[in-house]
Amino acid sequence: MFKSLEDIDKKLSEHLNYRNSCLNLIASENYASDKVRSYLSGDFSNRYGCYATLNPDDREYSGNKYINEFELETHDLVLSMFGGKYVDLRPISGHMAGMGVVLGILNPGDTVIEVALSDWGHGLVGPMRLINHFEKTINVEYMPFKNAEVDLDGLIAQCRKVKPRMVIFGGSGTIFFEPIKEFRAIAEELGIIVVYDASHVTGLIAGKVMPNPIENGADIMFGSTHKSFPGPQGGFIVSNVEEYIEKIGNALSPSLITSHHLNRLPSLAASILELKKYGNDYATQVVKNSKALAKELNNLGFDVIGDKDKGFTQTHLLLVDIGKYNVEGAPGILLEKAFILCSDDFSGDSVQIRVGTPEITRRGAKEEDMIKIAQFFKDVIIDKKDLEKVSIEVQKFAVKFNNIEYCF
Repeated sequence: MFKSLEDIDKKLSEHLNYRNSCLNLIASENYASDKVRSYLSGDFSNRYGCYATLNPDDREYSGNKYINEFELETHDLVLSMFGGKYVDLRPISGHMAGMGVVLGILNPGDTVIEVALSDWGHGLVGPMRLINHFEKTINVEYMPFKNAEVDLDGLIAQCRKVKPRMVIFGGSGTIFFEPIKEFRAIAEELGIIVVYDASHVTGLIAGKVMPNPIENGADIMFGSTHKSFPGPQGGFIVSNVEEYIEKIGNALSPSLITSHHLNRLPSLAASILELKKYGNDYATQVVKNSKALAKELNNLGFDVIGDKDKGFTQTHLLLVDIGKYNVEGAPGILLEKAFILCSDDFSGDSVQIRVGTPEITRRGAKEEDMIKIAQFFKDVIIDKKDLEKVSIEVQKFAVKFNNIEYCF
């Protein structure tokens, strides 16, 4: 139990020293700049911002004159970056944004097709059905994949069979661009609402190295403002359809959200301005690093998932099947003992690790650094070297990347 502010400061200092010594390759994390983080501590953190969905001027609380102006200007910034005519910034996470989309749009008995957890889906609708009410009212199917890419022909056949109300593209292991544009015609034919979960790839869309789903035919896009997007933790939803944004907003508030953590907004605005200036350079280097790391891991004998001719990935992450190396327990825990941070997944006979490059790129790593990083993975997973000795080498390497680039 903390007994003083000094105890709190000590624990935070320990955390910071530890994380600065780790090689962070968690695809869902990033490192916001000092300037972006500085805005989180302003007076907005003391205030409430409840308003009517289609009329943000209709505020439940008084004293919101400048908060309202700030939020509307941030709306404009988000739309200028991600497209669409309408935006809702009240979701306090990408997952909350997705829940708002599902609960706001669907009718009882509707079917949703999404990415399965076994294909690195985000687990939105499937886990929601663990709640008794949703299990009885929402049906879920999972879209087919081939070699880590959406099987478009299979998805079209599936849609003709199950007649979904909604199809949600995107997940937590997206390594190739999804066929949004190609799917649009069948969606219009069958009356399917096309949704894109951009939570992992918002930074790549913002940096213009990945096609914009709204421009390519998605009716709704939702996502996070962290992960590949180096901003504050939070969520957003954009759409060109007023009816959808109203229904979603009315599902979000007041049922799921009342105050939406207003201190996110100045930080989000600053991070968008930052990406408008540096986003393309940053996102381009993220993808270069992913491809370089995937190539080197493949050279060292790892089974890197995905089309080699496409460089194994087009995004901020890569997937590696390490099942043949008989790692005891969770590989993520094993790697963490060597001060290497990443995610893992167990799907049948496949044991996969997900390796992301957003934070290490922001910290200054380039393609040539991926050679050393790949060797660390080989040391732990293939060669099974002493973890304490590997951790010492990793820490020496990681401290080279405690600066931050592509920012104000």
